Amino acid sequence: MKRKEFLSTLTGSFSVACVACLAQACSKDENGAPAPVNTPSTSSGFTVNLDSDLKAVNNYVARNGFIVIRTAAGNTAASFVAYSAVCPHAGSTVEYNASTSSFLCPAHGSTFSSTGALIQGPASSGLAKLAIEITGSTLKVKA
Repeated sequence: MKRKEFLSTLTGSFSVACVACLAQACSKDENGAPAPVNTPSTSSGFTVNLDSDLKAVNNYVARNGFIVIRTAAGNTAASFVAYSAVCPHAGSTVEYNASTSSFLCPAHGSTFSSTGALIQGPASSGLAKLAIEITGSTLKVKA
């Protein structure tokens, strides 16, 4: 086999392997939607210590697929909100912007208000709001 034939055979095989890998990476799940990137923890143990975290209004904690924000003074459930950090469009993790009090999905550009409501798609719904329970100085997010 000549050098040119060898290289041609080698690069042809390599190209087929690359195309197969790319096709698998871009595949969708059975219903045609992109596979979710992130799913929040369903463990009932997601807690925040209010003695050390979320001391000022608009402070937030993003952890385990959830975002908790202090909206008012006082350690009552009404002083906080919690949302799933999973974008309802494709499952990417949204980010909270404290300076604008809004959420942004960096994957496809969906934006959400401070109440989790959809401002701009491609998402078709807002963020899932979660229940909060406070016992002493421990805030617990109920998923």
